[in-house]
Amino acid sequence: MYYTYFWQLKEYRLDRMRDFLRTKSGLRKIFSFLTLAKLFILLEVVLCFALPNTNNSILFQLLEISIGLILVGEFLSILWRIAKRKLYRPVITAKVLIIVFLTIVIDVLLGNMMYRLIRWESIWELNLAETVWLLPVILIFSYLILPIVNALVVGLLYPITQFSKGRKLAAAHRKIAKMQGLKVIGITGSYGKSSVKEFLAQMLETKFRVLKTPGNTNTEIGVAEVVLRNLKPEHEVFIVEAGAYKIGEIKKIAEMVKPRIGIITAVKDAHLGLFGSLENIKKAKFELIEALPEFGVGIFNNDNVGSADLAGKAEVQKIIRYGSGAGADLRAENLKADIDGVSFEVQGVKFRAELAGRQNISNILGAMAAAMEMGMKLEELVNIVAGLKMRDHTLTVKKVSTDLVLIDDTYNANPDGVVAGLEYLNLYSGWQKIVVFPGMLELGEKSEEEHARVATKMTEVCDLVILTSHDFDKAIRNVFEEKNYQNFTYYVDNQTGQADFLKEKIAAKKSVLLFISRGNEMVIKKLSQ
Repeated sequence: MYYTYFWQLKEYRLDRMRDFLRTKSGLRKIFSFLTLAKLFILLEVVLCFALPNTNNSILFQLLEISIGLILVGEFLSILWRIAKRKLYRPVITAKVLIIVFLTIVIDVLLGNMMYRLIRWESIWELNLAETVWLLPVILIFSYLILPIVNALVVGLLYPITQFSKGRKLAAAHRKIAKMQGLKVIGITGSYGKSSVKEFLAQMLETKFRVLKTPGNTNTEIGVAEVVLRNLKPEHEVFIVEAGAYKIGEIKKIAEMVKPRIGIITAVKDAHLGLFGSLENIKKAKFELIEALPEFGVGIFNNDNVGSADLAGKAEVQKIIRYGSGAGADLRAENLKADIDGVSFEVQGVKFRAELAGRQNISNILGAMAAAMEMGMKLEELVNIVAGLKMRDHTLTVKKVSTDLVLIDDTYNANPDGVVAGLEYLNLYSGWQKIVVFPGMLELGEKSEEEHARVATKMTEVCDLVILTSHDFDKAIRNVFEEKNYQNFTYYVDNQTGQADFLKEKIAAKKSVLLFISRGNEMVIKKLSQ
């Protein structure tokens, strides 16, 4: 269950798991100190058989003691994870149950094979009367090979799951094809796509029967399952968020849902470690536009260089550029942001939204561009924009008291998003500003550069930085040393200690805390009480 949790978290993808194992925390989670201790025990076993006359030697006594310590250590480790709420378990699905069952069966069979091999006296010349430690050794062998067996099972199931996925994609494609009046809007981008999706849905729901992909569902199989389960004949608009980790994945989603409108929110180096280059990211995002019909509409964020570049390549009937700079077709002016929200003007019409962060103006504009293309007027969007709500865990502001504000930005962590969160944090003039930061994954060769950029912003804004991982702290600490910034500390895998520490820090003064990326749910809950 433990190892299957991480495979499920990484969508059973070898490329994402490989990237995860390149981090210090990933390696620690899969190959712990106890793993090394088990390897040491196997080395002891080899020595016991390799050295002559060792049946009653000190090595056998050490082996017995080591096995006992390991089993006690495993038990205490489980108790510790339960106490710290770190007992990782996957969401139970049929696939998870099959993976767990097959892992157990194969692991037991391999352990049994080793047991039979050791008992083969003609090879090992083993006196079984003195082998009370034999079964624990087999158990430890089984522990050691468990993550390998688990990975092999995931690999063995890959052809079956691909076949099943293909059938679902085909069924979803047929269902979409039958709904002739359905208007599909596709949204992709390195960041901002979920927010644009949420805002657009809230706008269109005032005039149309709308279905959107829920939460962070943006893979081809995820979208297909939404189509098969949730898409009804009465739906008039289907808003699809499309994500990708390699070239070709957005193309498959677009071929399935056949969008008429495509929105690209931004093209940056998110998931660079998986794509390999920014050019590959551009190609992947542009697949949405390439899938549009000739009479389709491409909508691009003109303030983002990557998105603006793709607008120049689009071969569709209509191109709409949105932003606050020159060249935007839908242009925002007089942009303002404060702790209570953002305001701006479009073609003389004033808008105000109670949303955290200036970056949301861009997200609102992207949604407005699509809504207007669907027939809505600029003026009728004023009241809708005023009532827009953020999706949970995306710069969600919770005012616990007059002296404490928690900002939950744990949905994701990309460099521009982190900087946007820090800029919003900086609006709290006169408050103690604290950020809790675990680092950013899947940035590839840009990782050090982007962590350095974020760290520089932290030194300008934050009174205290709490780092919850050692994965990327080299680049961060280099910046802190260069800036002579000493207001930081570590709380790695210790949410209880972190919560207690923060309670002491916020007791004396008005404080605002920004939580970035996953892993701080318990801390937020404790501080909210």
